[in-house]
Amino acid sequence: MSDEVSEREWGGMLRTVAREASEPSSALRERGLIAAVPELAALAGTPQDPLWHPEGDVLVHSLWAADLAAARADAERFAPERRELVVLASLLHDIGKPATTRRRDGRLTSRGHAERGAEIVRALGRRLDWPGTLVRPIAAIVGDHMAHVSVQGAPSARAVRNLVSRLRGSEATLEDWAVVVKADGDARGSAARPDASIPWLRVARELGL
Repeated sequence: MSDEVSEREWGGMLRTVAREASEPSSALRERGLIAAVPELAALAGTPQDPLWHPEGDVLVHSLWAADLAAARADAERFAPERRELVVLASLLHDIGKPATTRRRDGRLTSRGHAERGAEIVRALGRRLDWPGTLVRPIAAIVGDHMAHVSVQGAPSARAVRNLVSRLRGSEATLEDWAVVVKADGDARGSAARPDASIPWLRVARELGL
């Protein structure tokens, strides 16, 4: 991206795709947005452990997740601003992997990619001139999209309260987070796993959150 004006234009195009494109992956490719945004271009060729991600590299996974989020948003008739949020958060949920992917003990890992991803989203949002009301919830969801991984079975009331508090503090909701978590889990092809957000949503309902 060559200058501030073009960055705003790319940013506007990304938002339009997230709000309107029935298949964001195709629209992003057709409009040259992946090549235009370095953070997206870096996802291509960033490998993943085939045990967990047999579908391919981080770009393949991220585009698939964005498509799944868009399909759900349309099926459930999300408002345009909520569709924009969950599609962009799904597209960007692994944006931290290029900076954190390493081979350790013969396996590919990306420790800390969620937290790094949140930092990248905040910087990217500033460059693309996205409003804080969009950047904050995307960064919060990206930063916490792996929160469920450390919990086996139902999460504790404390864990759910803490997650809800972090998300709400950035103007996101547990329901928004759940859309991204499900898209992430489903966009793994043969390694797709049960929806990890369900126990968290159930506990949140029991707590009246």
